[in-house]
Amino acid sequence: MASAYLGPERHRPLAVISESYQTRLSVACPGGGDGFSFGLEYEKKLQTLLDQHLELGTTDRLVYVGDARGSLAQTIADRFCLIHPVQTVIPGHFHYAETEDGYHVVPIRISHVGAEEFFRNLSEDELTDKPKYDRILVEDCVRYLAEPQATYKNMTASLTPDGKILIIHRPGELSTLPIFNDAKLRLTNSEIPYTDIIKDLQACRLDVSWELESLPVLMPKTKWLSMVKMKFPTQMEILSQLEIEAGIRELTEGVLKYEGDMVEFVDRLMFITATPCRQPATLPTLHRSGAELMTEPQETPLKLVMKLSPEKLRELRCKPEDDLLDTF
Repeated sequence: MASAYLGPERHRPLAVISESYQTRLSVACPGGGDGFSFGLEYEKKLQTLLDQHLELGTTDRLVYVGDARGSLAQTIADRFCLIHPVQTVIPGHFHYAETEDGYHVVPIRISHVGAEEFFRNLSEDELTDKPKYDRILVEDCVRYLAEPQATYKNMTASLTPDGKILIIHRPGELSTLPIFNDAKLRLTNSEIPYTDIIKDLQACRLDVSWELESLPVLMPKTKWLSMVKMKFPTQMEILSQLEIEAGIRELTEGVLKYEGDMVEFVDRLMFITATPCRQPATLPTLHRSGAELMTEPQETPLKLVMKLSPEKLRELRCKPEDDLLDTF
């Protein structure tokens, strides 16, 4: 068959054209109030866990320490019908400077900003009418604390006698978020292990309990990709924009390539609860959530006394030893 095409013979790209390489990916940025939300089912489960671990009452005063993106402050105030306004505190601030090649960022800590300074000033305030808070919620931002033990001590000094601290931590080594491989490795290597958080709280003479919870997530793939593009969750701020774009390409050509327009996964969060020690003369205890607080055994007299009437005592004295053995 005659043809004017003089090049090498090859098959035309039939359906493969829909999977061809693109130089740029067009992913919309999240917008609206729920742009950084994991969905209604996720929030409902999270509110249930907050009620279980934080035990927040309507009249309690709450300090919320967390990032502005995806903040839970207003949601908690509406859900628990809080009378007092929620005191919102930013955890801290890092300036991320990109390297010359643009492939990496260098975190630069900004001092005297955020939760550490807030609780330090509150604990050093000598006024008798300074505010005391019933609950302190720290949501996924322990990495901002330069001196965690000092901050925990200042938090404890800002609590009422029956106060409670709840730290929500997303451990990188246990994370099940659908992120790209480089992000998983970087987040795991740079995170603060949850065991260190527990040890720091215990060193501050706090009773500590913890529990690993799984929260279901169901959302459109485009929304999840847009959240990754905006470096959310906020731990992904340590990645450069070039790394994010390469990671989104890895997801769209890998685990998120097929299977419909929705993505479903589980988010694992560590709920760490700390309360002022109820045993001032002993060391603080460490136990799982739901377990009873272990106390030291009380000193009880081991000498048992059995009272006998004079008639019974006279009978026992008159009986021979063989009869006594048969009696007992």
